[in-house]
Amino acid sequence: MFGHLMRSELSRLRFRRRAWGSLVLMMLAGLLIPLSWMSQVRQPDARELVLAQVNLMRMQALGQCPNCTIHDVTGTMDLARAIHDGIGPSGLVVAFLAFMIVVTYVGADFSSGALATQLTFTPRRRAVLTARVLACGLLGSLLMTVGLVTVAAVTVIGYMAVNGIGSLGTAPGLLGIVTGGAVYGFLLGIIAALVTFIIPSTPLAMAAGVAVLVGDGVVEGWYFNSDPSWEVHRFMPIVNGYAMLMGNIGESGALASGGRAFLSRGEAILYHGVVIGVLFVLAVLLFERRDIKI
Repeated sequence: MFGHLMRSELSRLRFRRRAWGSLVLMMLAGLLIPLSWMSQVRQPDARELVLAQVNLMRMQALGQCPNCTIHDVTGTMDLARAIHDGIGPSGLVVAFLAFMIVVTYVGADFSSGALATQLTFTPRRRAVLTARVLACGLLGSLLMTVGLVTVAAVTVIGYMAVNGIGSLGTAPGLLGIVTGGAVYGFLLGIIAALVTFIIPSTPLAMAAGVAVLVGDGVVEGWYFNSDPSWEVHRFMPIVNGYAMLMGNIGESGALASGGRAFLSRGEAILYHGVVIGVLFVLAVLLFERRDIKI
């Protein structure tokens, strides 16, 4: 029975224009997101390099910015920095879009009566919920992958256009960001679907997602200003999402890596697993008691 439901949900994903349209939308977003840093993706010229070296030596002699590099002084990015400071953080924007798209996808079935019709033929609500949630996880993974691959492609092509093909070199961390993003998209798609089953209204479910982000910003601002002894920062959704994308996050900052790991990808997966477990229990309790009309 569940296998039939799962095949039905996957078939719905495959043939619904809404799903294909969301992938196109994510690709368009991936084309636009790199515009915010593409002007910096270049190697400094000889004059800029000399001036930067002089300024860097002066700053370090004064004890200022001991960890700065040439690119920090010139304001330019090599490919490695574009991946870490550009593509990595942009994954959070892609994740936000993926969340909203999945919420819209699930919410449309509530508002159109399609879910009520499905329940007429398949009254096992828990099985319907589980199949729909897993399918939405796959949709979220596809959305994240398409978005990140597009962002990466635009960045690499832009870098080669400015600096030449011979300057490309390696792309450290890029594969990890894309694969981590695919897993993150799967978990985020599940979360978005569960939130919409709990709040069966697209605008309200979207508002709940925005409220969580606003709350995250408030708590993180308080955390860094007050420097409490307990590490509340570990339980915030944004830093855990960034850990999913980047792997280990260093102690030097919420969006920094290097040094001793502050938060690992494994811990972030566990965090999202706990969130999914709590939301799933709540969604089952509410969905099985809710009166859904056509």
